[in-house]
Amino acid sequence: MTKTAYVLEGKLGAPVLLVANSLGANYTMWNPQIEEWKKHFQVLRYNYRGHGGTPSVGNFATSQDLADDVNELLEALNIQQIYWVGLSLGAMLGLYFAAHYPQKVKALASACFRPYQSPESLAMWEGRIKTVADNGIDSIVGGTADRWLTEGFRQSHPHVDQALRTMIAANEPDGYMACGHAVKDYDLRPYIGRVSCPVLLIGGQFDGGAPAADISSLRSVIQNSEYAELPGAHIANLECAPEFTQLVSKFMLAHA
Repeated sequence: MTKTAYVLEGKLGAPVLLVANSLGANYTMWNPQIEEWKKHFQVLRYNYRGHGGTPSVGNFATSQDLADDVNELLEALNIQQIYWVGLSLGAMLGLYFAAHYPQKVKALASACFRPYQSPESLAMWEGRIKTVADNGIDSIVGGTADRWLTEGFRQSHPHVDQALRTMIAANEPDGYMACGHAVKDYDLRPYIGRVSCPVLLIGGQFDGGAPAADISSLRSVIQNSEYAELPGAHIANLECAPEFTQLVSKFMLAHA
């Protein structure tokens, strides 16, 4: 039986919509979307290693390790095919999964992610992982949360900002570092041509961690793809919740 913490809820007999979180977040980050998506889908939310009740498995993981966790969960629930919505690490993992298990992913929405690391972002990830190893998870809460929402949104929605900070701090250091390695080493380029399902790419206009231009550029290499941009920072499904919900709902229902 899978050790992965998950919730499966929604319309019985409907297609399964799997939602995959940002690194450092747990599945409550999707609360603004869930009620709408449950009307049309069975929604499967889950947590990565060391996040939100899922135990850590050491302090190193690859994209394949995290894909294996998803496969194990799907097998435990007897789910053959999914529609995938991911943000940040969840978006990266969705593209990896769609390329390596094309028969399992019917459609994919990938938001606010880097297709591969720049030298600067690679160094940043190496530093962040070392900081957690040396000083614990609390040492990166402020720097992480400050990038997740725009300053204006944080000031006008302090409860959302505080909930995210609490969420980051609750992670196990090993689990965070393991998933951090998967993000640091991620490179979509070798297998991007194998993504065959319909793909919705979403960028955040003010996302410093995952530049929208990098996401938009993938339209030319992912055959069956479209792109939309939202006026938010990294956690766009929270900052632009109604727009994000509607955008993904429309796309998924068009392909369901």
